Amino acid sequence: MCLNDVLIDRASLSDVTGIIKLAQANDAEHGGMLLGHLEPEAVMMTISQMPSVVARKNGQVIGFLLSWSKTTANLPIIKVMLQAYAGKKDAYLYGPICVDETMRGQGIAAVMFAKLKDFLPEREGILFIKANNKASLQAHQKMGMCKMTEFIYEGTKFLVFAYNS
Repeated sequence: MCLNDVLIDRASLSDVTGIIKLAQANDAEHGGMLLGHLEPEAVMMTISQMPSVVARKNGQVIGFLLSWSKTTANLPIIKVMLQAYAGKKDAYLYGPICVDETMRGQGIAAVMFAKLKDFLPEREGILFIKANNKASLQAHQKMGMCKMTEFIYEGTKFLVFAYNS
C-alpha cells in the first residue's frame, strides 16, 4: 500500500536497524514518548514469530508497528498490564507504534494499524499507553480502540486499550 511515496508492508529482518534507530530517536532520553529501549535481538525475534509492519520512504524506515505474542513478551510492565487486562486467549500485544516526527499527521499510523489487522484477522490486539500521551491516546481512539482498564507501573499511570479485528 502506498501513501505519499510511503510503502507500508510487513517488516523483515532487513528493517531491524531502521526500527531500532527510529525507536531510539523517539525514546524518553531523546524527548519522545516511547518507553524503554528496543533490543535488536528482541525485534528480530518478534518479526520472525509475529507479523509486524513498517513504513518505508526512499528505502528508509519512517514508521513501525511491532506485534508480540503474550507468551514471549516477558517485560515486567507487560506482566502488570496483563494482570490488569489479559484479553482473549488468542490475543496478542502490539506496540510500540512509531512514525518519524517529520511524517506524522499523514495517516501512516492508521494504515500500519489496518495492515497489522489484516495480518492477524479476528484476533484481539492489546496495548498500553502512558496516560499523559495525548497524541497517542487520540490516535488510538480514532482508529477504533477501546479503553479497557488502567494500571500504575513504577509510579506512572498507563491505559490499556484493545480492539477486535
